[in-house]
Parts: sequence; C-alpha cells; structure tokens
Amino acid sequence: MDRVSVLEQEIADLRKMLHEKETELYQIKNGWVMRQLTTPVEPERQNYNNSGVQYSGNLPKWAIERYSRQILLPDIGVAGQEKLCKARVLIVGAGGLGCPASVYLAGSGVGEIGIVDYDTVDVTNIHRQILHYEKDEHVSKAESAAQTLRSINSRIKVTPYSIQLDSTNAMQIAANYDIILDCSDNVPTRYLLNDLSVMLKIPLISGSALQMEGQLTIYGYRANNNPKEMNGNYTGPCYRCVFPTPPPPEAVGSCSTNGVAGPIPGVIGALQALEAIKYIVGHSHSGLLVERMLLFDGDDTTFRTVKLRPRNSECAACSDTPSICQLLDYETVCKTQAKEKDLDLHILPPENRTLPTDLAGVLNKTDQRHLLIDVRSEPEFLMCRIDGAVNYPIEKIDGVLEKLVGEIEECDQVTFICRRGNDSQIAAKKVLDVIGEEHSRKIKDLTGGLHAWSKHVDRQFPVY
Repeated sequence: MDRVSVLEQEIADLRKMLHEKETELYQIKNGWVMRQLTTPVEPERQNYNNSGVQYSGNLPKWAIERYSRQILLPDIGVAGQEKLCKARVLIVGAGGLGCPASVYLAGSGVGEIGIVDYDTVDVTNIHRQILHYEKDEHVSKAESAAQTLRSINSRIKVTPYSIQLDSTNAMQIAANYDIILDCSDNVPTRYLLNDLSVMLKIPLISGSALQMEGQLTIYGYRANNNPKEMNGNYTGPCYRCVFPTPPPPEAVGSCSTNGVAGPIPGVIGALQALEAIKYIVGHSHSGLLVERMLLFDGDDTTFRTVKLRPRNSECAACSDTPSICQLLDYETVCKTQAKEKDLDLHILPPENRTLPTDLAGVLNKTDQRHLLIDVRSEPEFLMCRIDGAVNYPIEKIDGVLEKLVGEIEECDQVTFICRRGNDSQIAAKKVLDVIGEEHSRKIKDLTGGLHAWSKHVDRQFPVY
C-alpha cells in the first residue's frame, strides 16, 4: 500500500472517530437545550433571573445572544423566536434547494429539522449542493446534510431519513412535522407531497430550479391556526388546484439532463427558508406566497410574481368532498419514476441492443462502414465524446429523420448512444419505425449508454 493510500485510510479512520464524538456531543447538547426550551418558567422568576436581569419570555441567555439579530426584527421578536425554536420542519430533498433552505432554517434556530433523501453524494452535486463536500462522496445525502447542519447549530435537532419517500412511509414521517418543504426534483414526489400536506393539514412550500430559472410558491395554507388572519376560514390552493393532472414525462426537464447554474437553486432555497420562517412567526397569507408564484430569471436577474388560481372547490385532493383520500402509487399515476438515476427504459428488442465491449470490437474493425450517432445535446457532445461519433441531438431527430435514414442505408452498422441508454433507444425506435426491414437489424443502441462505456471500456471517459 503506497503512502497516499495509507494517509487516505488514516484520515477516514479519524473522520469516523470525529463523527462518533460529534454525534455524542450533539446528543448531550440537544437533550439539554430541549429541556431548557420546554421547561416552564416559574411565575416568580418569569421576569428576573438570579442576577436581576429582566426577561420578557422563555428564551434562555444563549438563545437571546445567538439569535439577537433576528429577534431585533419587529416581525419576529422574542415571541417569534420562541415559535422558531419549537417549530418542526420536514425538508424533502438534500440537493440544490434543500441545502440552502436547511442552512438558513438551522441558522435561524428552527427546533427540529428532518431531511429526506435516498441518494448519495456525487461529485457532480457539489457545485450547487452546499452542505456536501468532497470528502462526502458516496455518503448518504441525508446523513451528510445532517452532519453539516449540526456543525452549524448543535442546539437544534436534526433527523436524517436516508430513504425513498413514497406512499408507504410518507405519512408516518411527515406526521411529526409542522411544515413541509418540497425540495425534490421530480413530478411523482410533488404530487405525493401535495396530497400528504392536504391530508395532514400542513403547508407545503414548493420550490424548483432548472437551468437559469426558478419558481416558488406555497400550497395548502390554512388560516385557522393564525390569529393574525382576518378570515380564519381561508384556505389556499393546493398543487392539484393549479396542476390537476401530471404533465407528460417527456415535457419534464431535470438538472442532470438540462443543467442548472449553482446559484439558481441557492436563491430559491434561501427564499423557501424565508417563507417558512415568516409562516412560523405568524405572517398572514397576504404576506406569504399563497395564491402567488414567484418566478426568478437568472439570465437578466429579475423577479416577478404571477397570480395563481384560488382553491378549486371541486379539487380531487383539497375540496370538501375529495376523491383522493389516501396516498397513491405516484410513479404509476405520473407515468415516470421518482428516482431518476434508476431510470432504465426497455424500448428496443434485444437484437437491436449492444453491449459496450461489443461496440468497442466493432469500432476496431476497419472493413465495415460504421455510423456512431450520439443523440445527446450539443453542449454535452462538445464536453466529451467517443472518437468518430456524429451528433444528432434527440430533440432535433424528427427534423432530420429523412436525412438520417439515407445515411444509415449506406452503412453496414449503426449504433445510437446517449448518456444512460434511454434517449438512444427513443431515437433508434424513430428510425426503425420508418426504415426498410432489410436495414433494421444493423441498427443498434448502446445498452447503459456512455456510463456503461466508461465502466466497461474506457475508464477515462467522464461520467456526469
């Protein structure tokens, strides 16, 4: 074992020991803090302590000092800080949105934060997911986020849930919290969280970010617990009031496919935390993003708000006579998976698919005319590609299909490739549907895409 490997192992052992000690310290501190915040103050000591210092609430000395800058705000004050210290917030997604949102909630003193994420930290996350570091690669995102939040504020309770949230476990987890922050990146989870918030009668603060744009709003707001509301019967729209049916899967983008500038989810996540804080301290719906959606355009750095439709009296989820009374199988309803990394389409028959090692053998042959068609976007193609590949982006295939069929008919073999082996199947299927049967067997798709190529053939090929 060389010196580098020895040092890496020693550092890993030290980190493990440090993590265990930090966890022990956190548990001791947290138990002490919770007792301080939940133990009623004796009447004769309500206003003065043993040194003669006057207090107007139940906040201990350390809390006044630590949170003084926000206690000074008239909208928060001592009473608002006490509410923050007792609040319980569930954050679904420890990624680009969940990281900044949880940082500011932890910093503000929210008493309990739950973080749900099934994924592990990948190097491609770190440019925007600010709770994770290089040393956390392959570590559970929920655990990594929780550890960092405890280092920011050891006086709050942080509970990581390293699981895929679904209809079998969501109710049990979310029932322990007062607010849900939707920091997820897929449609099934959005509908799951909406129905969950409606059934539990707690608000859902929903954010999204993609490329250079972001959105933010609050669903499922109820006024009955807020004395500052003029209309105590007011209820805001839920997600289904605005989007009754899921969009087609092909119309939904993702950060891994379409990209995202790191500060964009940072902006939206920070604003999610702000809306949560405002809700906790008692702002009325007119001061919150209820029936309004905030739109952020990073290209020209502008914000605008659009009015959303009010609550639908016939909504399937939140009406007085709902048809959705229990959590559903949302992947089936939305016709797409909630775990993008597990997406593995099976469109083509086995005879039209090829393994990376087999493709490598074909590319080494000089007696065949082989056409290697890369259907990724142009930026991806320019970032890295297999030598000799030509670029026909999937979104432009329909417009060049006739030309492409002509080229294929002149070749001995054609292989479609993409990042994971999904878009390449779609493109190949479009060609197979229009090309003559005598050419169909020479059309192949690379199983597993360029990720599999990197794993089995060329480990120097970047995986992103």
